Amino acid sequence: MGRTLREELIDKLFLLKLLQLLRNMNVTTGLTKLQKLVFLAERAAILEETECFHYTYVKAKHGPYSVALEKDRTMLVVQGYLEIVPQQEGPGEFVQLSEKGEDALKLFGPLFERNKNQVLTLENVVREFGTKALRDLLDNVYNLPARLRGQEGKKIADLPMRSPVLIPYKTRFEEKIKVTDEELEVMMVVLDPATKKFWPKKVKGREAILYKVRGSRYFSVVISGLPGCMTHGLTKKEALNNAEEAIELYLSEAVNR
Repeated sequence: MGRTLREELIDKLFLLKLLQLLRNMNVTTGLTKLQKLVFLAERAAILEETECFHYTYVKAKHGPYSVALEKDRTMLVVQGYLEIVPQQEGPGEFVQLSEKGEDALKLFGPLFERNKNQVLTLENVVREFGTKALRDLLDNVYNLPARLRGQEGKKIADLPMRSPVLIPYKTRFEEKIKVTDEELEVMMVVLDPATKKFWPKKVKGREAILYKVRGSRYFSVVISGLPGCMTHGLTKKEALNNAEEAIELYLSEAVNR
């Protein structure tokens, strides 16, 4: 079963949040370590029946691995929300939050405030495992008990390669992530791979996102809280002026319905 669009957007957003917490605690992480930290956070949330990430993990050579997580990480790098930085000493690379990623997270302060338990789970994982050496982290993960049906009494280390070790959609979450339709709408714009750049704006007192799509001549504007209310223009000013007219038209039509 694949992720829904809502789940995919939430996963990317919380992945950015995890990397922000790592940076705030002066912790660096490589690609393999990132996979394990997300796994530990998702596993901890599932044990509490709390929705957080939605990645399916299988056992791989270097511990639990999620193909979907790697795809999300790669896309966030392509979009400029994450940066890959070579290690100063030795081979390998670090992944870290970029300035553009910080700007994206600022749009969702109320969402993270509303979902404190999920953020606390990320903080606990970063605090407990973020500074561990990769070898020690792998040993810790491999010694965790396997949880899926038919794996009773085994550790992750005992499972055959490619065995599933985490399947989020088999969990009934008692606590779901609280996200508004408006926040999902903003996520769809900001986290869309086609979005080249975005600027949060206020238009007639309403939250709006002015953005530019790769390869397009136009600037587009989407108005939060007014489903389907969007417009565009050849310049930023024209797009914002058109957005004012679009809001007026939208509200007048709503009154006349």
